[in-house]
Amino acid sequence: MARITLHHLTRYANLPLIEADGIKTRAELTDRHGPLTALDTAATGVYAFGKRVSAYPSKDGALAHTATYGGGYVTFDVDPTKTLAQQSTVTDAEKYWQTARPLSAWLSDGPLPDDLDVHTPVAVRAKRCEIKAPLVTDEELDVYAPLVHAVADTDRLAAKALMHLAVIATGDNPDTPVFAAACALAWRDTQDSDAVLRELAEYGAARLASAALAEHGVKAPDAARQLRDVLDEVRAWGSENGMEEDEAIRERTIDVLAGL
Repeated sequence: MARITLHHLTRYANLPLIEADGIKTRAELTDRHGPLTALDTAATGVYAFGKRVSAYPSKDGALAHTATYGGGYVTFDVDPTKTLAQQSTVTDAEKYWQTARPLSAWLSDGPLPDDLDVHTPVAVRAKRCEIKAPLVTDEELDVYAPLVHAVADTDRLAAKALMHLAVIATGDNPDTPVFAAACALAWRDTQDSDAVLRELAEYGAARLASAALAEHGVKAPDAARQLRDVLDEVRAWGSENGMEEDEAIRERTIDVLAGL
């Protein structure tokens, strides 16, 4: 049977980890998703103790759960015979697992129910994952919304450069509009080409970000001011530490992501 694409949700703060390492099991992300639920503790075998990655057969199904799991949006493909699937309307935890069936069995029955949860018992690796444009709202982006709308889809070089400044501005708190903006700038539904990354290195994040703020800052003056302050601070920090400005930007970005 052909592999099936599933739609997974998580917090924005987990997306850099997923990009680097793939989706880990639910148990390994317990500190991010919260404590194990009654559904986790009722599971048996390879699904016991939260050892599962949960996703949905459709994007619309995932969208219904953004308030619970977050707007970090990832797709990956699975062998439908190596999963368990159950309707989320089954609220008794023990019955949920006792009557769950492989996704392949649900597919044999016909159209999939809208409320179907699909669980895989193994880590989903990066080579089978694609991070999509985060399901972020203008309310979550706050003052950064106009800037994201201006460049995220239309100027990927500017978006990647501004992403670095937004990550640095995050500090140690990913639950902020600026980190949501960083994720929206970093990932779109279509993956960036290698040419974008080469040109970013060639022209420099500092130069590209400065130009983007000059061009689009009038649309988001508060966001532009905050990111200009970050750029100035990083330049000064780099000078104090004997670094070129782009090296300083890379180092500060890495430091923040490592902390998250």
